[in-house]
Amino acid sequence: MRLTGFSEVLPGEPVTNRDMARLFGLHEKWLDLMTGNRSRYFCRTDSPPGVPQGTGDLATEAATRALADAGTDVSSLDFLVLSTASPDHLMPATVNLVADRIGLNDVPTFQLTSGCAGALTGLYTARALLASGLRRGLVIGADTCLNFFPSTGEIESMSPAELINFALFGDGAGAAVVEADTDGPGLVVEHLFLRTTGMGRAPAQIARWFGTEGAPQVEGPDGPVRQPWGEEDYKAIEHHVPEHAETIFKELTTATGWSLSEVEHVLLPQLNGVMTDGIRKRLDVRPEQAVDCVADTGNNGNAVPFIQLNRAMQRIRSGLGAEGRLLVANVESSKWILSGLALHHRTGGAS
Repeated sequence: MRLTGFSEVLPGEPVTNRDMARLFGLHEKWLDLMTGNRSRYFCRTDSPPGVPQGTGDLATEAATRALADAGTDVSSLDFLVLSTASPDHLMPATVNLVADRIGLNDVPTFQLTSGCAGALTGLYTARALLASGLRRGLVIGADTCLNFFPSTGEIESMSPAELINFALFGDGAGAAVVEADTDGPGLVVEHLFLRTTGMGRAPAQIARWFGTEGAPQVEGPDGPVRQPWGEEDYKAIEHHVPEHAETIFKELTTATGWSLSEVEHVLLPQLNGVMTDGIRKRLDVRPEQAVDCVADTGNNGNAVPFIQLNRAMQRIRSGLGAEGRLLVANVESSKWILSGLALHHRTGGAS
């Protein structure tokens, strides 16, 4: 599989930690120190025309930009894959709305529900589709906090543990055009793996979908309380994600024979700025090797690896590590999924 076109989409203007402090009553300096995230982006239903207002809008724009970047037309696509944890509706599938908007018909479409491992889950699916005989496809990752964002009244009743999620996460999308022909220019896949390691382990992240009845009441220490929309075991994430990232990079370097210290572009898990930098130091990855985005974009879930790949390609096209290798690691803590991807850049011609 070869990746030939890339994109990233961030809606509206950046929302700073000062903005978050005003919105949620959180302390700006505490956000700076504890998360390492400086800004993030959010979709708004009252955004002006042309600014994405939801997951489908983000995904549509990411698709259009990736196709333009690859220099190909939508009519050449044999399939479309969208990975997301936040579809616009339960039905119809957001992927089919995106297909309609970009003018794609009469091809198979797939919508994958996932979190941080979603982008590589989408690419894993695409590789199987290409192996089946299809020639070209488009894989999109997109997420928005819109359906989970609290009202002003709800903010007052939310715990700090719930509110901090809105400082960690942000909205965004990215995409990649994928092809079965590996002899042209682009990023050629050397190794790709995906596996769950969560058997018998509690989820470290839960996002609930309450339906028309809203959040049910559960028993709290002082009587019934509203069940939170989500839960996060940050201690488990902080403990396990760095060791899982180390496992992923060891598997990738063993499979490729590459030394991590010599890989030009290392795409680390983008949980938040503090944890990402901690993983970088743990693995002795130099700052100039790391391709990071989370401090400026927030954790965009399914979009993150595509945003990283797009930024890696910008570096390569500018001449930085142009003949380089890329390693990508993603850890999803919802039910503990490990995924890794190794690619090398090719300017054209057979290897």
